[in-house]
Amino acid sequence: MTTKDKIVAVIGATGQQGGAVAKRLLAEGWRVRAISRDPAKPAARALAAAGAEVVAADMDDRASLDAAFAGAWGVYSVHTGAFDGTEYADDPEHEVRSGVNVADAAKVAGASHLVYSSSTGVDNPEMVGVLPILAHKKAVEAHIRSLGISYTILRPTSFMENYLGAIRGLRDGALVTPLAPTMAEPLIAVADIAAFVALAFADPKAHDGLVHELAGDQLTQTDIAAALGRTAGREVPYVQVPIEQLRAISEALAEGLDMMNRVAMNVDIEGLRKWHPGLLDFEAWLAANRDAITAKVTQAETTGR
Repeated sequence: MTTKDKIVAVIGATGQQGGAVAKRLLAEGWRVRAISRDPAKPAARALAAAGAEVVAADMDDRASLDAAFAGAWGVYSVHTGAFDGTEYADDPEHEVRSGVNVADAAKVAGASHLVYSSSTGVDNPEMVGVLPILAHKKAVEAHIRSLGISYTILRPTSFMENYLGAIRGLRDGALVTPLAPTMAEPLIAVADIAAFVALAFADPKAHDGLVHELAGDQLTQTDIAAALGRTAGREVPYVQVPIEQLRAISEALAEGLDMMNRVAMNVDIEGLRKWHPGLLDFEAWLAANRDAITAKVTQAETTGR
């Protein structure tokens, strides 16, 4: 096991995954170096107030990464991906360039361990062939393996937190998506992604070279809707809509969900619990977010979305 008085540089520290990682590592006593393009933004200031060292760097600027990683014992790397509507939508190769930059800078800095957050599906040729974002993450994984450094790769499945935002379709009091009602979807809480990052840094020898497919639960769409309803105290039916409705909004998202309907995804959740006994299932995550879920369901009933 590693003593936790070492510096871990966290890419994307003001984002969803990176923010959760930074907070988890701080809570466990690590010296967190939060990497942000804008150290003045509120999320960066909040991390500084919590005890993190906030450093300006850009994944596009290798020199800034070299400076930011100086003296770092560990590095956490993540990229949002070139989804429609994101800042990288018009530059889909950005993830490969930036992921390579981060990995190379970690090696040059002499970091003892690198944790890369990839995505489920990277090892499925059919999914990689259809979804460019998976091909990009696969390329970054391959580059990391080629460097001869100590690393752990995490492949999260769908975030439970998606049900708090606009990504998943709560409309008119129902859960509405193009997914088949019986499609069993693996789900992971962002806090549990952070927990596995912390585990990898705490015991890099045990996790060196490992790939963890991450999920805390796997539920059909009908079961997900029912769980949302139980949490909110009202019925939430599931309604499947034609994939063409989503395709008119986002071709990439439609391709992803269409692929989920065709390709079975299974995760060894019980195996993950051996590493992390506190791994949240969907009901436990919902209970921890009851007020927000109830408000989301109520909003969907009153406003239609």
